[in-house]
Amino acid sequence: MASKSQPQLTPRPVASAASSLRGCPICCGKKCEVLHEQQFVLAEGHPLAKGYSVVVCARCGFVYADTQVSQADYDAFYARFSKYEDTKTSTGGGGSAEDALRLKEMAACIAQTIPDRNARLVDIGCANGGLLKELRALGYSNLVGIDPSPACVEATKSLCSAEAHVGSLSALPRELGKFDGVILSHVLEHVQDLAQAVKAIGSLTARRGVAYIEVPDASRYAECLLAPFQDFNTEHINHFSPRGLRNLFAAHGWAEESAGAKTLEAAPGMPYPAAFGFFAKAPASAGPIALKKDSALRGLIADYIALSRAMMTDIDERIRRVLKKNQSVIVWGTGQLAMKLLGETCLGTANIAAFVDGNPVNQGKVLRGRPILAPDKLPGSSHPIIITSIIQGWAIARAIERQQLPNPVVFLAN
Repeated sequence: MASKSQPQLTPRPVASAASSLRGCPICCGKKCEVLHEQQFVLAEGHPLAKGYSVVVCARCGFVYADTQVSQADYDAFYARFSKYEDTKTSTGGGGSAEDALRLKEMAACIAQTIPDRNARLVDIGCANGGLLKELRALGYSNLVGIDPSPACVEATKSLCSAEAHVGSLSALPRELGKFDGVILSHVLEHVQDLAQAVKAIGSLTARRGVAYIEVPDASRYAECLLAPFQDFNTEHINHFSPRGLRNLFAAHGWAEESAGAKTLEAAPGMPYPAAFGFFAKAPASAGPIALKKDSALRGLIADYIALSRAMMTDIDERIRRVLKKNQSVIVWGTGQLAMKLLGETCLGTANIAAFVDGNPVNQGKVLRGRPILAPDKLPGSSHPIIITSIIQGWAIARAIERQQLPNPVVFLAN
């Protein structure tokens, strides 16, 4: 039974001035303001940080995770633990209707700016090759994919018969040559060293080539909030507004040719904000491109934090009611939200009979001393199953129903 000694939610300090450990990845400024402290409970052997400060740069207004985890550690993580390896549960391969539509629309957008079907295109962070498949369907044939996961590289070759290589922005394959279009879709939010990343993009871009960059739009996090602090996770460490994305490339001598915003579907009826832009290297004669401070993002992120904290409080109370009536629970889902709940709510002191996850990349890992089980390995019991995913909650519930499990199911949101 849940005890009276279970901790309340961790109180958050008010925003405070600090000196950044990482330094602003756009302007290299060290002065920052701490907006939030994020904590995670990670599986054993997880190479990323179990917590960090979310800060805003005092000079340019960029918001980022002030983590000292190295780029090499991030590259190793995506090579060994890429969630995109599971084509059934991940995005990037067009496996779901929402993902297929997203990739089709992105390919059409790229085709408008790069109409030449003989153009040479590379997708860095190609996951399972879904975007390359859509580009091939539009008539492009000179396609290359790069991904740190060997499994994703093989999936890309199989899906769209494209040339594909194991690699990353910090470890590009040799002798790739130049490209008319360099594509990074939802990649730069994961990158620790953004200056090196832009340099790598430049090394691949032909003289008249362009880079297509798409990232989550931090200026609209609060508008599309589905789960508390969903964008403050172990992997997303850079929070771009359209201005921040423009500033990143301007800092390295690139000019924005066109830009836009879109709202994706993370799952049916669940919106996710994104911003994108086409960038080209500015001629040396143009002189330096000035950065413009993003004065709005701090307030928008503060709104997001306040809404997330209220949501986390509601979830904590919901779990607490379950624990008052049950000695043990089963936790289904060990992703980003589960990591936060174990660190910041009463779930952290609950008697968890088993952890379950449908993604093979998580199965077999050890979390809080217990192995993470595949759904079909779950031992029989009557313990309530707490589904620790809001975005995939109904999909998990359907999986539980298909297994004809008798356990009561607990959702984190209505």
